[in-house]
This record gives sequence, structure tokens and C-alpha cells, in this order.
Amino acid sequence: MSTGEKAMARQRGRFDLFLDAIGARHSVEPCMTALAMDGTLCPIDMAAARRP
Repeated sequence: MSTGEKAMARQRGRFDLFLDAIGARHSVEPCMTALAMDGTLCPIDMAAARRP
């Protein structure tokens, strides 16, 4: 993923599945726009694995 608008515009609707394993707070909007119309965003909560 990129934060550049031009780079992300080229990815629009390209992915069928997006595994979001980023462990910090972040916007999922770039992930959503990169997904195809019937694509799936699968968030993986890595923070839960770090808890004692």
C-alpha cells in the first residue's frame, strides 16, 4: 500500500481479498478503495496477540 494518491488510484478495484494485519491505528479507507466491488477486507487484530 502507498499513501500517494496517484499510486493508490492505479490500485482502485484491483484486489479480491485484503488481509489487514497492521498492528497500529490506521485508516482502512485506502484498503477499501483498492478492493474490487465484491472484495473482502479481513482485519486481523494483531494487538490482541500482544496482550499478556
